[in-house]
This record gives sequence, structure tokens and C-alpha cells, in this order.
Amino acid sequence: MATRWGLRLVLGGGALAAGCVAGQAAPEQPDGDTVDYDDHIVGELACPEASDPHASDAELALNLDADAQVAVDLLGVLGERGDANVMVSPYSLRTAFGQVYAGTSGQSREQIAAVLGFDTLDDRIHDVLGEVQANLLARNAEATDYEPGLVFAPANRTYIDVGIADSVVPAWKQRIQDAYGVCFETFDMNADVEATRQHVNHWVAEQTRDQIPNLVKFLPETVDMIVVNAIYLEASWATPFDEAATRPGDFTTFAGATTQVELMHGGVVPGKYASGEDWEAVALPYTDSRLELVVILPAQGQAAAFEAELTGARLTEVFAALTYTNLDLTLPKFDVRVSNALRTPLTALGMTAPFANAADFAGIAPGMHAIFEVFHDVSMIVDEKGTEAAAATAIVFGEDGGEEPVADVTVRVDRSFYVALRDTEARSVLFFARVGDPSAAQ
Repeated sequence: MATRWGLRLVLGGGALAAGCVAGQAAPEQPDGDTVDYDDHIVGELACPEASDPHASDAELALNLDADAQVAVDLLGVLGERGDANVMVSPYSLRTAFGQVYAGTSGQSREQIAAVLGFDTLDDRIHDVLGEVQANLLARNAEATDYEPGLVFAPANRTYIDVGIADSVVPAWKQRIQDAYGVCFETFDMNADVEATRQHVNHWVAEQTRDQIPNLVKFLPETVDMIVVNAIYLEASWATPFDEAATRPGDFTTFAGATTQVELMHGGVVPGKYASGEDWEAVALPYTDSRLELVVILPAQGQAAAFEAELTGARLTEVFAALTYTNLDLTLPKFDVRVSNALRTPLTALGMTAPFANAADFAGIAPGMHAIFEVFHDVSMIVDEKGTEAAAATAIVFGEDGGEEPVADVTVRVDRSFYVALRDTEARSVLFFARVGDPSAAQ
């Protein structure tokens, strides 16, 4: 991985790169400033100060259950496309939709709650997601002479067309600013829709260090609003793999074929392990041990059967079963990047009204169109040093159209597997993926 493993703050160049997050002051532009960007879009950027949301342990546990269920549900519908690799960020998707949910009513509200797991928490979901974000921000650490840094950089921005700006409900803006630390950018989005698309993508690319360069693939003829969440994570293993020990090796893909991949081997390292009748799992900690990569390995030849029986509850049971041990782990290097347009998958899961019932969004802006498309891109790079991962979601409203350790467990990940990058204290699944072929980089 051609990156430097140290702290890198998301500041970028001036107002365009400014990303608001909960619990932090607005970075560069005071409320209501007029800004002229390099791409010649002139608009108003408002980043009022965020509040400090709080959630209980019980609420965070419910949020973890919802993260896991959303991950598994999307794996099910996206896996039907036949792609070897499927990846989502429950954290990013649910954070973006949480902001929409704050101003949604009627059937759209019911369906968003059911599909994305907001129903158990209802209006408390905003403080809960805000608390998760604040907890994850606390993972940031500067590099020292003894330990590499860790960076977690979330950003939330809502783009508003001037045509609906005056009708945007102030209470909705205040609610999502308080919980999520949203920046609001208002400009003429319909003067040049292609320029608007590039403008949004430029901001997302800066927030994700170019890991997500082209989030919004297309826009409708009329654009009212785009709600965007972006996250970037760079973390080093608590015990790095030895690069000299990485060797080519056979890997059985999800489809059952054999391919050659680069397999890392780190010797005996501390971690966690659990096993069941048709699976085993390991958890590999980063320098902040609250963050860990959980690798779930179905039994030989059982990947499809395991996935067919996988549920959110079973995923959280795997997490709960993990216990500390010493591992002799062989793990593929991989660089997986996935682009998703989620309107069809979300519709398949039962979310139909938000794409049709414009009136349900009167709590955001009366007269605004329904959701046109949901773009969701995810990237994860795993190598000997650690992990670089990014995700972004854009919800587009508009109309178209001591002693030497001894290994207690030896695990060789040489066939299709699943990974969940989670935070044990924040109770959040940041990324979830099926890696069916590590050699398929894109």
C-alpha cells in the first residue's frame, strides 16, 4: 500500500474540503459565508457548531444489532449480482439515512426504519449515531517514535439547491446539525448538473484521500438536495505482518475456482478466535485495540451455504464468541473497491415509498422531490502494515429523470471469507465484506 502510516487530518484546500463532524467546531467557514470554489461554483456554506450527543450502552448495543442486520441484508441482495466481492459500510449508509429520517414521515419513515434498523430506537437514533461518531473520533492518535498513528475522519455535508433553500425546515437542519455535525452548502445545483456532480465528487474524494473518487455517477434532470456522508480510516496492526514472509499461494474463490494471491504470514500474534460447526473466525487488533478486523472463514466448500444461513443475529453471535488467544495467521493481502447504486437493492428489501412519496419528505423541505438514487461506494486495502478503508454515501433527491508465545490456533485464510471492521466500544460495524477473490482488485 503506497501510503504513509501516520496521522493525516482531513483539511484539504479551503472551504471545499471543510467537513463538519459531531463534537467538533466548524472547521473553516463561519455560518453564512459566500464562497467561490476552484470549479467555479459559487454558493453559501454554513457549518454551525455541533452539540454533544449521548447514548446509553443498551442503545449502542441495539445499534450494533442493526448494523449487523443491514450488513447481512445488503450482502444478500448485492450478492445476487454474481460479483466475487461484495462490500458495504453499514455505518456510512445508516448515518446518511439517519439525517434523512429526521425529517421523514408516513410510509417512507416506516420503511426506512424497518430496512435500516431505526425502529428499535426511533428518534433516539440520531443521538445514538452521533455518539458512535464521537466515540470513533476519539480513536484518532498522532504517530510517535514508538507507535504509528491512527486516523478516523468522518464528514457529513448536505447540498441544497437554491430553488428549495427557503423552504428547508429549520428544525430539521438544527436536529441533524446537533447530532451529526452537518455542513450545509447552498448553490444553484441545476445551472449545470454535471458541474454539480463533479463538485460533490471532488469533496468526497478529498475526504476519502481519493479512495472514493467518483461517488455520484449521474444525476437527474432536476436536483433538489444531496445528503452525503464520507468516512476515511487508516490504522496499523498492533503486530504488523512481516513483509518478507508474504508469499504467493492458492486461494479458493467464492465460485470454487483456484487463483493465486499474495498471502501474508505474521508468525504467532495475539488476537481473538472463535469457531462453530461450519465456520471459524479471528479478530486482529489495530494499535487501538478497540478497533479490530474480524475475519470469518466458512468451512471448506461451505461458503455459499454459510452465507445463505447468515443473519445479523448470527453475525453478532460470532463477535460475542471471540476470545483472546495467540494466533498463527495466514491472511491474503487485498485491495477491494466496490461501487453500488442502491435504489434497486433497497427496494428489494422493502424500501419503496422513499423513492416515490415526495410528500413524506415535507419535514425536510415541502415541495421537494422523492429520493432519486442512493450511491454507496466502499474501498478497503489490507496489507502487512494495516488497513486503509473509506466509504461514502450520497442520497440524491430529485426527478429525472513476555515469553516467546506459542500459537494456540493456526488459521490459514485460503478460501472465500468475510471481514467485519468493527469498534468494540462504539458498538459499530464500520465495514462488512465478502472477499470471494482477493485477486479481483476492482
